[in-house]
Amino acid sequence: MIIHNTHNTGEKIMSLNPFELRFKLLEMSTDFLEKQAEKNLELAHQAWDLAREQGEATVDLYKSLQPKSYSIEDIKEKAEEL
Repeated sequence: MIIHNTHNTGEKIMSLNPFELRFKLLEMSTDFLEKQAEKNLELAHQAWDLAREQGEATVDLYKSLQPKSYSIEDIKEKAEEL
């Protein structure tokens, strides 16, 4: 990574080589998908708790509430989107 200082504002501009840029995009994509998975899991827990309170909790419902795990392909697609 190369950091340049601009003359007028003193801002730092980072220049990433293609490998660093690709890594950064994949890292950002993974972070995004991990946060999304955490939110989905929290929603699943809330739905399960509500179903238990209402006496509607079943094994089939529990299985249907489990969020799908993200894949390598999902990470690649998100990186392309970014």
